[in-house]
Amino acid sequence: MKKIIWFLPVLAVLATWPLNSDAVWKYLFFLRLPILMGLFLLLLPKLAKDWLPAMLKNLFVLRTKWQLAVIIMSAIGAGTSVISVAAIILDNAPARFAVPPTIEISEFWQYGIAIALSLYICIIAIDLSKEKLNNKERQWGTFVGAGLGIGQLFFVSFLRHWLSSNTFLKKILVDIFYFVTKHHTFGYINPQTGELSAGHLTAIAYLIIAVVIYITVGLLFKPKSKTNRPEAPALLYVLLLISMVTLVYGGATFYFDYFRIPVLVIFISFSVVSYVAFDVNHFFQVNNFKDSEDKRKVYSDSNNFQKILEKRLKHQEGERTLVIICASGGGIQASGWTVQVLSGLQELLGKSFTKAIGLISAVSGGSVGTMYYLDRFNKHGFLEESEQQIYKKTTNDSFYAATKDSLDAVGWGLVYLDLWRFIGLPFLVRPEFDRGTAVETDWQGEMKEPKKIKTFGTWRKQIFDGEIPIPVFNAILVENGWRFLMTPVTFSKAPEKKYIDFNTLYEAYDMNVVTAARLSATFPYVSPICRSSVNIPNQNYHVADGGYFDNSGFVTAAEWLDEQLNKWSKAENNLNIKRVLILQINPFPKSASTENVQGNGGWFMATLGPLLAIFKVRDPVLASRNAKEADLLVKKWENKVDIQYFPIFFPSESEIPPEFAVSEFYKDGRYRPPLSWRLTDKEKQAIRDGWEAIKTGKNIQKIKQLWHETWNMPDSTDRRPED
Repeated sequence: MKKIIWFLPVLAVLATWPLNSDAVWKYLFFLRLPILMGLFLLLLPKLAKDWLPAMLKNLFVLRTKWQLAVIIMSAIGAGTSVISVAAIILDNAPARFAVPPTIEISEFWQYGIAIALSLYICIIAIDLSKEKLNNKERQWGTFVGAGLGIGQLFFVSFLRHWLSSNTFLKKILVDIFYFVTKHHTFGYINPQTGELSAGHLTAIAYLIIAVVIYITVGLLFKPKSKTNRPEAPALLYVLLLISMVTLVYGGATFYFDYFRIPVLVIFISFSVVSYVAFDVNHFFQVNNFKDSEDKRKVYSDSNNFQKILEKRLKHQEGERTLVIICASGGGIQASGWTVQVLSGLQELLGKSFTKAIGLISAVSGGSVGTMYYLDRFNKHGFLEESEQQIYKKTTNDSFYAATKDSLDAVGWGLVYLDLWRFIGLPFLVRPEFDRGTAVETDWQGEMKEPKKIKTFGTWRKQIFDGEIPIPVFNAILVENGWRFLMTPVTFSKAPEKKYIDFNTLYEAYDMNVVTAARLSATFPYVSPICRSSVNIPNQNYHVADGGYFDNSGFVTAAEWLDEQLNKWSKAENNLNIKRVLILQINPFPKSASTENVQGNGGWFMATLGPLLAIFKVRDPVLASRNAKEADLLVKKWENKVDIQYFPIFFPSESEIPPEFAVSEFYKDGRYRPPLSWRLTDKEKQAIRDGWEAIKTGKNIQKIKQLWHETWNMPDSTDRRPED
């Protein structure tokens, strides 16, 4: 039946083919760009709401009534750019390409079509923004946005008439077209009047307005290291990009189609040549040490883990307990879940738990959460928020910082920095600035002290003083596939284990903490793969997301623990560590076995299947592998060290009480978290609900029983002043 349904449109095309003139297909070719962009405007909200909600839905969830108004205005503007280019082609193709004349679209209907193209985007934005905006705010945003959009159309018309009536400017424009077209002015200049042909002045007028808006938005909403700063919605950057690309690229196709030159080939060639000619690359910043003392510690103290942990665990007497945290990747979901679990465990088990953490091995989103978690530690070695009630959230707590969206910063960096690189004009932006550094700037604004830059040198001092555990942000060196351990301490180089640490690779250099977190979370295309700003002969590696190798962080933690236990067992004055608790924080539920597989989606599997397989195989395989390797580690050290391994998964649907907000994010028994770097308020609440659901469950209660009853560690009521 499906084959018959598919074959019907093919038969219809074959039956009507003789009835369609050659001109129809030519017009379809000449109109290819406005047709594609128009379809994109119509399909984008459908993609966001129904087909790819995990990646795109949050683009349409706007935070303020002004954001809603701006999106409605920008959507109308994007529709205007599409219909303006289409009108130019329809009006002037007969003169330029010698095809028969076709329909003529009046100015009134052009603007009507522009509004129609934007309508679906506006409707979905209004609908999905009801989470943040009440009815009055949405009504206000709708009316103001519609007014601004229609006003924009009137201003385009006014500017077009002004350009047409200004003899001096009109002559300049005609001369420019004569020069650019090399006297092949068909379709540009009317031979009878000597003036620009229909539609060109409208497109020029709108291009002028679009450029002014583009520059204004870029200056007003440039990312800053400041919390609660005004931000443009990421969807605005998408619509701006559509408008600019349609006008510029559409104009290029109309020009080069006359010469039978494919614009896409020219563009790609120009981009490639410019990358080679200007040696374009993406960089992450490393800095020289501020003083010789920092440099000395890198080469001496920073690889002495026994000394570091002695300081960290000094509050424990006799036989000691060490906690190791593995924070898995998973975007902003992992960032928020990491902080929520660790802050929740401090509230549940007491400060003794947090002060026993000696190492945190994090990947991707888990690295971002770890950064904000450690940033809020006090000088006594635990999360400062324990002095308050952890669940009384404020705008300066670690959970708020870890779940603050950065998709707007990515959009700004892409449209205002990396776009110019890609189109072959890299000299217009500074080499060290890109969408990755835009994200870093955005993240820095959510640190406890945004104006105070924390570096590995800063954290190294805190590690030596026992204030924070050893953090390891796992990444990958693209050229050889080795693990890159970004950490203030020194792990050295291990060719047999295929890893190298930051201090070993970049001797005498320091790195900002937000830079390390960003490199560990270099999700493909959201943040660019880049190399260091210093030229190290034969070692100019590019760094990518650590999830390519190990999305759990367990490999680094297990290897380090095994190596240190071997050393301590042979040392005369060892740390006397007799108990080790390894916690694996997983931001998603356990992968359920897939039943009733229909095997549908052949085209999807042929195109996106390889990418899907990478993501699907990663988590279930890692969970199984980590459990097996943890079991081997336990058996190796039994009767010497009591090693306990607990994976902490985000709860499955069966573990969630129906009254919790998180329950609505499960479909067909599967959790559907966002994959973009933006969370709505409901999704943030879902993370909190997830912790509330599991903290009374068997797994967490086993950890609590182990901590208090079996190991006899202090409980959460321990509030001694000396702590």
